[in-house]
Amino acid sequence: MSSRIRILIIITLILFPSVVTAAGPARRFVLAAGANSGGPERVPLRYAVSDAELFVNVLMEMGGVELSDHLLLAEPNLKELAAALRKMRDQVSSSSDDVGRTEILFYYSGHADEAGLLLGEERLSYQELRRMMDTVPADVRITVLDACASGAITRIKGGQRRQAFLVDDSSDMTGYAFLTSSSADEVAQESDQIGSSFFTHYLLSGMRGAADVSSDGKVSLTEAYEFAFHETLASTTETRGGAQHPAYEFNLTGTGDVVMTDLRETSAGLLLTEELSGRFFVRNADRQLVAELFKPKGRAVELGLEPGKYTVYLAQEEELLLGSSMLRTGDRVVLRPADFQSVEREPATVRGTRPGAGPVAHQGLGNAGGLSVARRHRFELLMGYGDSGETQSLQFPCSSQLTTKVEDVLGAFSYAYWVREELAVHVTFSGLVVQARESVGSLGTCNTAVVVSSALFGIRYYPFATPYSHLRPYVAAAVGPYIGVESTSEMVGFTNESKTRTLGSFGGRLGGGLDIQLSRLFMVGFGAGYNFMDDFRESLGGKKNFGAADFSIGFSILIG
Repeated sequence: MSSRIRILIIITLILFPSVVTAAGPARRFVLAAGANSGGPERVPLRYAVSDAELFVNVLMEMGGVELSDHLLLAEPNLKELAAALRKMRDQVSSSSDDVGRTEILFYYSGHADEAGLLLGEERLSYQELRRMMDTVPADVRITVLDACASGAITRIKGGQRRQAFLVDDSSDMTGYAFLTSSSADEVAQESDQIGSSFFTHYLLSGMRGAADVSSDGKVSLTEAYEFAFHETLASTTETRGGAQHPAYEFNLTGTGDVVMTDLRETSAGLLLTEELSGRFFVRNADRQLVAELFKPKGRAVELGLEPGKYTVYLAQEEELLLGSSMLRTGDRVVLRPADFQSVEREPATVRGTRPGAGPVAHQGLGNAGGLSVARRHRFELLMGYGDSGETQSLQFPCSSQLTTKVEDVLGAFSYAYWVREELAVHVTFSGLVVQARESVGSLGTCNTAVVVSSALFGIRYYPFATPYSHLRPYVAAAVGPYIGVESTSEMVGFTNESKTRTLGSFGGRLGGGLDIQLSRLFMVGFGAGYNFMDDFRESLGGKKNFGAADFSIGFSILIG
């Protein structure tokens, strides 16, 4: 072998060690379990299962996990969790010859104590969990536990609570790591405001790019953990549960760092420029808080997100700013200071605070200006006019004398739920008085009435809706049953004869209108539409079909 070839080989070994250490691409497996129930003696959690789903979604979106390489368990018992771990072990074992490196991530969110994970009334001890993870033949095994006292698992081999520096700065790694949301003697807390546990929320925010302090477009295990540690500790310092200190234990050796997520793998991204500074809250179209971070001035931060509509709140010391963005596949949208506008914070009082005690973190960020309607409930009373046409004829003995009548009066009650800011589902119960007539003649008195009522289920779409819109135009569609009732009563002398007929039909309504939001609690609306329906099998008041236009005004109360 010539000296030139030897030199080239040596340079290759120095500059590109991964060429000779990796037999192929890495493959990552994920098992995530969420358990809201910890047995009859413990208060059920609200977000354990959804946190597990979010963890899997982020890793599939930007963590290199294929659809076939993940398992997601909701409320598993001990037998189901053990079976899932065995299945994952077999899957890793069968793939180890085809790839250069295998990694497995086990995530658990739920109840736990100092002895183990609590699955309903069953317990998986930490010793058994470690033993089961040790049997998985993966090069890297990472366990993430978001549960009370989960830090006790790190005491088994001497781990302790401390800030993390998990790995070195090279390109290959083997071993294991345990990350826990709290130390051995602390509770793990979840928040209704963020709709998640504190630790998982900040861990996933970091994995989406908030933790990328090196600005290389990748988030390492070190970066994700350190971000989650500091943010969780800061956010729980003044909670009732007290300060929560994430913990870890690791035994990772070799020449590599574990990359948790790669921003280049996402289908859309949001770039916060260097000029921006403050605490950012990013919500999707469902009003779900998908990322939160404090960004200092002078450093750009990119967040990997799924395509969709996002609202970005920027909380600064003096004001609250708001921006919005629509991300499409392949987009990298840049947000600059000019893309934000100032909004009023929602007035709120925190229980236990005194006047003049100062601002409260996160105050009013959920609904800028109090106008957001996503995931809220609406109860509406409507009244109006329906153009059914003149149909009712007078009957003997009241053919032409004094007559009092009411025609085409519309009344309705509606319940709606906003699935997203721009989409609501609703059910509306309405009644149209086609004609109510009282006629008095020389021979007697006649009373007649025809009422058509309906129960329609449908949707409303608000194409221009934003969390701070006062005016919300919409289009609507609904279907359901129509019920027609005809009542007649005749009194001639001392004889009284009455009869009632009830008939059914099916149809729908197409329409539109404008909702005007007066405040967070009250709304008025104007609507118009056309009712389509099948004919009744018999005539009511001289007609079989009462399909017609209607016009209404509504008054609403919003809750939630």
